[in-house]
Amino acid sequence: MAEPRTSETSSVFEIQREFGLSHSDFFRIFPRIEPHATRTGDRDMALAMDDGRTLRIALSAEMVRRLGALKIPFIDITFRFFGWSVEQRAEFFKKFERAFQKGGG
Repeated sequence: MAEPRTSETSSVFEIQREFGLSHSDFFRIFPRIEPHATRTGDRDMALAMDDGRTLRIALSAEMVRRLGALKIPFIDITFRFFGWSVEQRAEFFKKFERAFQKGGG
C-alpha cells in the first residue's frame, strides 16, 4: 500500500489514501457513519457540519489488484477537510477506519 499523500494550507487539509473497496462498498457503508453526507456526483460526497466545517470526498476510478486468480477491488479516496482541527480529523478517521474494517482484526 502506498503512503498517503497530504497537503495543508491554513484551514484546508487534503489527504489521499488507498482503500480495498469498491464504489458500491463505499456508498453503502459511508452513510452509516455520516448520515448527513450528500452525494454530489458519481464519485463524490460532501459533508457540512453545523459548526461550519466541511468535508469533500472524491473517489478515483475503481481499480483491481490481481493476486493469482483473486481479484481485489481498490480505490484512492481524496479527503479535503475545510476548517477541521487535527483532533477532529483524527476522530473522523478513527470512526471511518472502524466502519470500513474488513475481516479479522
